[in-house]
Amino acid sequence: MREGFLTREILVRDLMTSPIIELEETATAKEAAEEMARYKISSVLVTRNREPVGIVTKRDLVEKVVAKDLRPSEVKLSEIMSSPLITVEPDEPLEKAVRLMSNLNISRLVVTYRGRVAGVLSMKDVLKFTPDIMEIVREQVRIGSITLRTQEPYFEGYCDSCGEWSDMLRRVDDQLLCEECRLELERGRAGE
Repeated sequence: MREGFLTREILVRDLMTSPIIELEETATAKEAAEEMARYKISSVLVTRNREPVGIVTKRDLVEKVVAKDLRPSEVKLSEIMSSPLITVEPDEPLEKAVRLMSNLNISRLVVTYRGRVAGVLSMKDVLKFTPDIMEIVREQVRIGSITLRTQEPYFEGYCDSCGEWSDMLRRVDDQLLCEECRLELERGRAGE
């Protein structure tokens, strides 16, 4: 790990994998599977005239070829690729990239720099780093440099302020308040 790695914000470039294997869209699913096996990777970038147009993952091979009992040597990548590409810049905060993957329900982003493919960031890359983060947080809690906030659980019922039903009630000043009323209360306190 680089010195100072965790003293600054973690960026996509810190965890991305590079280079990424590319195949033309006319290549077959069989060729993609062979490249994935050869390089022990889980995706290939699909290009058209050397320009990136999509991505094929192991999941695409399973769901779009094997599960449909198609012949991998007859299926073109253009038929099974995910497109358009979802991209991220290498200097983006890792947190933003992870949120994007989560919101779009995808497991990888193509990393581009100045319009060119620089690599790929996968959830697997992020998960490899997670134990290091947990170890650092645990150590900081142990030495007392940070305290973990524990949040009160949510309750279900009627909001004491607006009377509406909510499954996200929290106790505030001896009242059970819904999210909207809690926000309104915070805004009121901020304006005082």
